[in-house]
Amino acid sequence: MIRTALLICVCASLAACAKPSTNSCEARADAMLDLSFGAFDQGPDGWRSLDGSLACPDSAPGVLAEYRHRHRDALSRPNISLLTWHEAQVRAAQGDDQRTAVRLMREAAFAGEPDWQRLYREGSIAFMEGDRSRLMAARDELAGLPRDPMLKGLNGSEVEWPPNLDVLDGLISCFGKPYSVAYVCRPAP
Repeated sequence: MIRTALLICVCASLAACAKPSTNSCEARADAMLDLSFGAFDQGPDGWRSLDGSLACPDSAPGVLAEYRHRHRDALSRPNISLLTWHEAQVRAAQGDDQRTAVRLMREAAFAGEPDWQRLYREGSIAFMEGDRSRLMAARDELAGLPRDPMLKGLNGSEVEWPPNLDVLDGLISCFGKPYSVAYVCRPAP
């Protein structure tokens, strides 16, 4: 009898460890919704911790959308654009409906966005739509842009110029492969 009770306890413990609780993912996501924009987007406890999590891999797109919705009155248009872009990237990388990812990529556009950002977006959309010539044209135009002296990194450091050229080069190198593969298919520095 003791042996049976012990076996039941061990099995129950193993079953609890086998799959993370949906509630724990929801609790993490709910806690993120109260973070500042900077902490939510770039911090170690923000949405990226869900995207890279083996426990909660499907939670990132939903929490990005919910954060945008809850904070829409306080967020600037560029910040809304950035969160929309990240949701599109996560959905594309997860292999979700590609039309949804492309729609979100297009929604990320805003009046007055920097040319480098627009070209990166256009090149990414061209990749998603299987249009290599549009991807190449966006890449070449991005490569020819003059440096933006106002663009700085998070800590005020210089930013690699032009931003995301390596990403478009990777999309070209791995054209036809899934976004999740092509996004990290970048030339060695």
